[in-house]
Amino acid sequence: MTRSVGTAERRAGPGEPGFDYDRLPPGYYDHVYHAGTGVRSKWHHMKFQRFAAALQGLHRHLDIGCGPGTFIGSLPEGAHASLGIDIAKPQIAYADAHYGGPGRSFRAIPASSLPFEPASFDAVTLIELIEHLPRPTNVKLLRDALGVLKPGGKIFVSTPNYHSAWPLIERLVSRVGGVNYGAQHITRYHRASLRALLEDAGATDVRVEGYMLAAPFAAGLSWRLADILARLEPRFLTDRLGLLLFASGTKRNGY
Repeated sequence: MTRSVGTAERRAGPGEPGFDYDRLPPGYYDHVYHAGTGVRSKWHHMKFQRFAAALQGLHRHLDIGCGPGTFIGSLPEGAHASLGIDIAKPQIAYADAHYGGPGRSFRAIPASSLPFEPASFDAVTLIELIEHLPRPTNVKLLRDALGVLKPGGKIFVSTPNYHSAWPLIERLVSRVGGVNYGAQHITRYHRASLRALLEDAGATDVRVEGYMLAAPFAAGLSWRLADILARLEPRFLTDRLGLLLFASGTKRNGY
């Protein structure tokens, strides 16, 4: 249920264990999103809605690990000046062909420091990316992300919650979904460790909450039922037991 590849995404080299992200066809997760039926598609829709709500009022937007560009493509036209970046050139080519246009651009960049000037963006998003990377790489990546934000800019991060039922869901989806998420997810986060990651990277005003509980699974019966359940689920339960974690942080003045 995660996206395909990301900036600084780890690839398995000769003799090295790990998941080879080049095996994922361009647009793989975009096709899942646009299926418009079933649990996996609804999962992506709900996930992107959470990020879209957080981005309201933030114009200059960088999406790190954009994959096929689906999230940027889902944003309202004209609401943001969004740039998606990824190390996978085939994914970027797909994103540019399907979603490129005014206010939406995509670039393939190497797995290194972000090639942008300080204060280039109002917001940075990393959607289900950090679980694919070692923690030291994540600290550097988030520091770099904060570095290209304006003072007071916002960083938004999501990742599976391994202090929830997620490990069971991960094993099930890996078995029936055709993609081995256990091989992809090399760093596992919970609420406290995700907070510590953002704070170690230099973010302030860090907030972490759970989201995505039972609602997306109701889409197997009805998308409308899934939306109704999402509204009815008690907030304290989704915050405590949510399968995903959503974190936000702020770039402090003088960073």
